[in-house]
Amino acid sequence: MVTAAVLGLPAAALVALVVVFVFGGVVKGVTGVGLPLVLVPLATQFVQVPVAVALVSVSMVVTNIVQSLEGGHTGKAIHHLLPIMFPLIVGSIIGTHLLISIDQRRLHLIIGITFLFLAMLLLCLPRVRISPRTARWSGPFVGLGSGVLGGMSAIFGPPMIAYLVSSGVDPDTFVKHMAILAFTAAVTMITVLGGSGAMSGGDFAMSALAVIPIQLGMPLGRWLRARISPNLFRILVLVVLAASGIDMLRRALF
Repeated sequence: MVTAAVLGLPAAALVALVVVFVFGGVVKGVTGVGLPLVLVPLATQFVQVPVAVALVSVSMVVTNIVQSLEGGHTGKAIHHLLPIMFPLIVGSIIGTHLLISIDQRRLHLIIGITFLFLAMLLLCLPRVRISPRTARWSGPFVGLGSGVLGGMSAIFGPPMIAYLVSSGVDPDTFVKHMAILAFTAAVTMITVLGGSGAMSGGDFAMSALAVIPIQLGMPLGRWLRARISPNLFRILVLVVLAASGIDMLRRALF
């Protein structure tokens, strides 16, 4: 699926796809999160949604390993996140099965609506606050919903970002928790794709190769982090997400 789709692209489209993955690395270097949030909407301009999701899957695992282990106390963090992680795994299994089985027009419709919703969610994010009591009972629902949406699009982050930020966690805890959750979701997604036969060994190798342009972009992102406004980059991500949502709806309806 992945290898044939990528190698079948015209040379100009292939170069553009590589540039997209470099840009994804820049975003990851600037913000520490948001890799699939930018990569999947932009990559779907050249390949189908399932191919874009499979392409980014290995990169999601690799780029979140280090951040999952930063600062130590990883076991304690995992124990704290278990009420979210188990529903996240279940949701990821459901969402990934939908990704490889649902009609493409219907998938474009669902993903388009989801992208627009996530753009609005990120726009309203700084204004939302939830109490510790609300956070306890809402966590499993956030995990399940993130898994279903992420399994279909590889974009697990925004609902979990909203949940963690609204819960008032400190920045270091936020990065660690997000990395653990993203790693868990990505491993689940890869397992389902491989187990269902949707990704072959060659497809996994192609997805692994996509890590290279991302790693090339990350140093530039770290360099830019101290030189541009975080709000400017946030606006850029929102624009990309909203525009991609509209394009997905166009593909589904016309």
